Amino acid sequence: MPMHPKRLLLALLALAGLPAAAQDLSWSGYGTIGYATSNRNYTFQRSISDRGTFDRDSVFGLQGDLRFNPQWSATVQLKAAQSLTSDSRWALTPAWAFIAWRPSDDWLLRAGKLRVPLYLHSEALDVGVTHDMVRQPAEMYSISPTNDFDGLYATRTWPRGEGEVSLDAYAGGISTTARFWTRDGAPPQIAPGAEFVDVDIKAEGVVLTVRQPDGVWRAGVHHIVTRQSDGSTIPVSYPYVDLGNGMGYYQVNPALPGPGIATVPSITNYLFTFGVEQQFAQDWRIAAEFARDVQRDTQVGSDTRGGYAALYRRIGRATPYVSLGVLRSSAGSLDWYRRLTANPLPAMVPGAAQVNAAQRLAAESIWALDQRSLAIGSSYAIDNSQKLKFEWMRTHVGQVSRLVDSPPGSPVPHDTNIDVWSVNYNFSF
Repeated sequence: MPMHPKRLLLALLALAGLPAAAQDLSWSGYGTIGYATSNRNYTFQRSISDRGTFDRDSVFGLQGDLRFNPQWSATVQLKAAQSLTSDSRWALTPAWAFIAWRPSDDWLLRAGKLRVPLYLHSEALDVGVTHDMVRQPAEMYSISPTNDFDGLYATRTWPRGEGEVSLDAYAGGISTTARFWTRDGAPPQIAPGAEFVDVDIKAEGVVLTVRQPDGVWRAGVHHIVTRQSDGSTIPVSYPYVDLGNGMGYYQVNPALPGPGIATVPSITNYLFTFGVEQQFAQDWRIAAEFARDVQRDTQVGSDTRGGYAALYRRIGRATPYVSLGVLRSSAGSLDWYRRLTANPLPAMVPGAAQVNAAQRLAAESIWALDQRSLAIGSSYAIDNSQKLKFEWMRTHVGQVSRLVDSPPGSPVPHDTNIDVWSVNYNFSF
């Protein structure tokens, strides 16, 4: 059973009240004040539009580390950021809450709320002063609905010259919220706009990391099982109902006439990740990450491949960079999206409006993506604990992107470009 983060948080706070002689307590914190605006009146990446927003990139955190002795310690980190359950609210949540035991220099065992080691920057993803980009590319860093889990985490480390090799293994789960966007909804039952679905996730995986003074290499294999928290089943596919004369529809709802929909209680994904950040010349650095998300159990889920490559050049306190990212769903996922949206029933067919709305809702539940991005920006190190960052990013949306909120009553944005301008101030203490 995964450890409940609230119970662990209370336990760690109680430990912090012990006499000072019994422990070594230290505090640290971080934050980003980030502003982003685009050239489009619809929303991109949940918050960005031509109205401008501080919600997309702003985040604040406070961390307490409690050391009992050289082997035992505890960590709590509270994070304030945009809520997972509302587009208009912020939330204060425990980002980290774990107990750690180091039986030797080579082993580290942790239990509690932890970060899944999916990416190169997973461990310090929210701490902007640790990297140079305004934000990590969505083409890689949006592949999972959560970066956290409650459970167990074991690390074995082998020194290698001036660096080290580490093997991480983890297992656990978390209850979180997935966000979907419905362009028009299906009033009065389903309102248009953001829909938040509670899901339960179980995950396990192994990650190999090689760290050297001039670079980091990381590769991982992850097994993820997802189910809806309310017990709703997930369709395997949608049967076609032929009405004759070249017309028909897909039965996407049991209330529609048809042979019935095959469903499963949960879906499984196998996620393969690879990343490298390497200095290759004086003041030059490259970074690249790639992920392959293999969907099982359903034809209408998230089956994607994506990643990015970036080039950095340090010039004094400034580090300008250029990044190219690509994220694309499998041909099968994109084909299902086209089937459900390309040929609506004509209005003369009885019930056509209801059938078309149901098909559109089903298409919007598929995590279909076809986009690529070019980002040019720079960080400027004010000192070791403060950075300013600037970036222009152009994202080209091909057939569709679930990272775009389609305007109500308007065509779904496709074959178009979205320009985003961002400025961030990052700090830590």
